[in-house]
Amino acid sequence: MSHVRVYNNFLRDNDVLTITDAETIHKVKDVLRLGAEKSLYLFDGNGKEFLCRIIDIKHDSIVAQKIKIAREEPANIPSLILGFPLVKEEKVDFILQKATELGVSEFVPFTCTRSIQSLPSESKVKRWQKILIEATRQSERLWIPKLNAIGEFTELIRRPYETKLAATITGENARDMFAASSKEIFIIVGPEGDFSHPEYAHLKENNFKTINLSPHILRVETAAAFAVGLVNYFLLHTRNP
Repeated sequence: MSHVRVYNNFLRDNDVLTITDAETIHKVKDVLRLGAEKSLYLFDGNGKEFLCRIIDIKHDSIVAQKIKIAREEPANIPSLILGFPLVKEEKVDFILQKATELGVSEFVPFTCTRSIQSLPSESKVKRWQKILIEATRQSERLWIPKLNAIGEFTELIRRPYETKLAATITGENARDMFAASSKEIFIIVGPEGDFSHPEYAHLKENNFKTINLSPHILRVETAAAFAVGLVNYFLLHTRNP
């Protein structure tokens, strides 16, 4: 059987764990059909993953014992923060999933002149969090990205991130914009229809460098995934020439 990996956020305190999340129980018990004495990996979303042995499994709980730390790693440096405008639900799902796979440390959704203005419901935010967990599990990451509260554009761009980039159709080549010592990179993508002229002025006033992604017009979700991938590519080659 392939590597069985599930999320549990109460790993550090005890050697014996009780899992009560219904979706995890269903997956382990009914989909994977694991039982007592079988092994599985539990990651805590904060840098650790444990090899565990199932002690008991019931319809409403799984009891497992930690055997050893299988993997442990510090948080990514530089921290890559992605700001994206509120768009239709399926597009947000895509952004969260793909950018998590690509290594984003934090997400900062925001409203601006041409974005969706209505704020998501509590249930939708919980769904977004589940998408982050599942994308982290699937991609073998150990750290679940942080999903920040929804901000407003003019407030967001004033935050003192170390390196601030805005992906635009008129921007510059990204190759020389990342210092090898950068510990924090914030990249923001615009809404459908692009940032307004006043918003471009605000970006300039707040020390954003603009980078070009394509000579063509990209959808928000495409720009978000490509921008993160591009930054990762240049960071990799800056640090490992």
